[in-house]
Amino acid sequence: MTDEPRLRLEEGRRLLDGGSPDSALTVLAPLTGHAQLAGDAWLLIGTARYRLDDEEGALTAWTQAAQAGGPSAWLGWRSAAEQHVRNGDLEEAIAAYREADRRAPADERGAIANRIAWLLKETGHDFAARRQFNRARGAYATYAAYVTWALVGINLAVFVADLALAGFASVDLMGFGGPLVEAGAVHGPSVAAGEWWRLITSAFLHLGLLHLAFNMYALWLFGPIIEQLYGHVEYALIYLLCALGGSVLTILAAPESAAAGASGAIFGLFGLAFVVSRRRHLMLGPQARAILSQVGTLLVLNLVITFAIPQISWTGHLGGLAIGALLGLLLAPRHAPTMGGMWRGADGRPMSGATTGGLRAAAYLLVAATLAAGTWVAVGQIG
Repeated sequence: MTDEPRLRLEEGRRLLDGGSPDSALTVLAPLTGHAQLAGDAWLLIGTARYRLDDEEGALTAWTQAAQAGGPSAWLGWRSAAEQHVRNGDLEEAIAAYREADRRAPADERGAIANRIAWLLKETGHDFAARRQFNRARGAYATYAAYVTWALVGINLAVFVADLALAGFASVDLMGFGGPLVEAGAVHGPSVAAGEWWRLITSAFLHLGLLHLAFNMYALWLFGPIIEQLYGHVEYALIYLLCALGGSVLTILAAPESAAAGASGAIFGLFGLAFVVSRRRHLMLGPQARAILSQVGTLLVLNLVITFAIPQISWTGHLGGLAIGALLGLLLAPRHAPTMGGMWRGADGRPMSGATTGGLRAAAYLLVAATLAAGTWVAVGQIG
């Protein structure tokens, strides 16, 4: 295939994006007979017709896109289904969504199944609707939480290594502190003296079997959900920033205290989960939804324990909690569908716009800069 048809398609797309649907139609019309680009051309023609208030012409074009086959056929079926919904032809919409579902990529099928379920419910097919809702939830019910598993493994390995270095002579439910704890726990004067690694290594050290067990259980329970919502990379970044939040508040508010444990990062996950579960209408599996519904109660309970037991580092807990809640406010989950993002406009774009990668990166950099500034202030006070 020469470049000319592809360039013509891109020109039509550019005109459409630039608000010139009439010109786009003129450019795209010759491509409707092209063996490889017909589906894409019909898809854009449908959007142009829709923007010109020619809904019947848009439906015809999207149907042509669906019947043209190829990778974009599912988008044609989905666009046709959405137009049938706007026309009030719900049975036709269900049939078109089912065709889209058969051809859609795996990560799109959960959202399409939800749309089918709502339409079945609207048309009185309650039993079929329940089956579709269950199927849609199943698309998001399992997740390979590689980062959570790695974090748990690292914490366990570090604890065993610390015991080994101590000669396994100090095994205790609480109160253990081996050579690694001595070298890596967060401590204001030590950080001010240049031992910056303590700000993060402290989150992988524990002061006894109970300390380790409670933290790893909470991480195993909540970590996979947050990892599912934000993806592996962002979840790892969130975890580390929350851990740093606990360490920074510790050297700010209690610089002479030495603290260790993953609880600052875990409180951050609690804070993020609480904010996200209240602000977003997430479509997750029943297990994930049940766990998120309990996060408020668990958060209050753990805060009570934090202030009731003198040995617990309240600064680590509150610092992590604050960072997690802030990230939850700034950034919506990236890898879980929401009710607001389920429906799309006539051009196939989500009605609820997603945060761009640049804005997400800026939010993380803002939080990191805030933590860096807090560390600088704390070190200045100590010095």
